[in-house]
Amino acid sequence: MVHLLISKYLNEVTFTTVLLCAVSLYEGVTSAVVQGERYRGPIVQVLEIIGQQQCVRECRHRPKLCRGVNYRKQELLCELVSAIVKTETNPDYVRIELNQTVNELEMNQECLACSSDDQCVTLSSKKVHCIRALLGLALGKHTKQSSTLGAYGAEYAVDGNKGTDIFKDMCTHTAENDTNPWWRVDLLTVYSIKSVRILNRGIDSGEDYSNRLRNVSVTVGLTKSDLNTPCGVFAGPGTASQLVVINCPTSPQGRFVKISKTTSVLTLCEVDVFGVSV
Repeated sequence: MVHLLISKYLNEVTFTTVLLCAVSLYEGVTSAVVQGERYRGPIVQVLEIIGQQQCVRECRHRPKLCRGVNYRKQELLCELVSAIVKTETNPDYVRIELNQTVNELEMNQECLACSSDDQCVTLSSKKVHCIRALLGLALGKHTKQSSTLGAYGAEYAVDGNKGTDIFKDMCTHTAENDTNPWWRVDLLTVYSIKSVRILNRGIDSGEDYSNRLRNVSVTVGLTKSDLNTPCGVFAGPGTASQLVVINCPTSPQGRFVKISKTTSVLTLCEVDVFGVSV
């Protein structure tokens, strides 16, 4: 019966909970699926994935690190999570808890076809699929911004805190009179940049300033004085606690990434830069 379900639904774009459980049993993995929620982390790795089923398999192939996944269908985004104690409501995500066992010797033999820069995914057909993993590059790196309001310095965008209450979680904030604000991160080495993800400010103390995130440009450069290669833009306006994903279709190479806007006040609660080694 399980084989019939897999054969019937394997190529569907949207994977139902029934299919996911069937595939999990087929692989020796049980899973619990919750719509509209995500795990708060810590995040082991973020991947751009084909679909929800492949996201689950990515977690399965890391049994010592991955306990569950956050999957965002709109962006085909897969977050591998090493701890699943804390959760939060987020309508854009499905969270999936895995109780997994895997034959590591068999897995390693299957994945010999993948290079050292690739991650191995084994499909239900037992064919090996190698994908390039996106590296999270910005966490803890040196940052700078055009101006600072109070204690809300540039470093808070890369501190790993995914909270969006500026008073409790500490986000960045430029000065009110800064009419061309910007923020910059030094990745320390050159990467091919694939995407930049901005976690917008939420509602704090009953006030909502999230719509200030608009007309945002992301540029990349080899030096901090030459940050002119475009990655992408976000017209906005942003919404409270929104995860803004700005993809870089040309995959520009650079060491520095800059976020700027043409209207006053730039606030960033967290910034993630993803790319691959060059």
